[in-house]
Formats: sequence, C-alpha cells, structure tokens
Amino acid sequence: MSEEWISITEAAQRLSDAGDPVDRSTLSRYLKQHAEALPLRRAGKSNLVDFLALVAHRGENIRLRTPPPSAPAPATTAAPQSRRFVGTQTDGAARKMMADAELREIALAKERKQLAPVGEVDRAGRDAVALMQSAFEQAVETDAAAFALKYGWDERQVRLALKQFARRGLDRFNAELRDRLEEMRRADQEEPAEPAPA
Repeated sequence: MSEEWISITEAAQRLSDAGDPVDRSTLSRYLKQHAEALPLRRAGKSNLVDFLALVAHRGENIRLRTPPPSAPAPATTAAPQSRRFVGTQTDGAARKMMADAELREIALAKERKQLAPVGEVDRAGRDAVALMQSAFEQAVETDAAAFALKYGWDERQVRLALKQFARRGLDRFNAELRDRLEEMRRADQEEPAEPAPA
C-alpha cells in the first residue's frame, strides 16, 4: 500500500481543505488516541504521519462523519450540481479501500455467525429478566414459609418483606440496565456538532 508521510501541521491543513476541519492540536490528540492504527515517524524535531492511512482511518470513524460543507450559491440560476467528494483522488481511493474492507469484515462476521439480529438479542434479554422475576417469586414463597417456621415470624409479613426486597432489586437492575443502554446509544450517535451558519 502506498504511503505519504507529512507533518501533523500539513496533515491538519490538508484535511481542513478537503472538508474535514481540524486544527493541529486536535489532530495531535487524535493521533495519540489512535496510535496503534496510526503510528508516527520521527523526522528531526518533527513527527510525520502517513496521510493516506490518516484519511482512511478518519473516513471509517463514524463519530467523525459530518455532511460535506455546502458550496456557495451560484450567481446564475444554473441547475444544482450533485454533491461530490471534496479531496484528492488518492483520498477517495483510500476511503473506498477502507469502505470495501469494512464490508468484507461484516460479511465475514455474518458468515461466522458472529452477528446477532437486534430483535433476537432484545427478546433474549426480556426472556432472561422474566425468568429471573419468576425465580425470585418462587424463592419468596418457599423462603417465607421456612423463615416463619425457623424464627417464629408471621409468614405473611415475611412474604411481604421478601417481595419488597425482590422488587427493589429488580427495579435497581432495570434502571442500571437502562442507563447503560442509553450510554451506549449516546456514544454510538455522538457526532461533532455542525458549525453554525455564518
């Protein structure tokens, strides 16, 4: 695969020119965060980055995907042009290569049965919670009678206390599960805010 090693400053400028606005310090942090995929090369006092690998990496990072900047309105009433990729031919080739690799990975994961339909996972989760609730209810009935006999307590009061205990535990479990799912959903949907129109 071809490489193009340039300074981080130049890479930030070229990305910005191609419609991926980023300053040098933000790009430097991005490179540190993804150091394993985007290794740097030392050249004197500067660090160089493989620009083609960087473009491909940022192209496949769904958290960075933003709509391309809109072109200024033409002075004449010409027919609107279709949106085209803003960047060099090499950038486009790198993005296409990464997209093809992603599609191959998804196809391979499906073939190996490593992907599960969302509905299936949701159904299995609901079934597991229902089974857990049923198990708690059965345990309450048998344990209430056993505690009443062993300690001389009122069986009805023990049953009420155990049911309340089980309900609180399940409520806490459901709340924790909802919070974690919401965090995951937010993380997947997080995208940089669009710049306000001037």
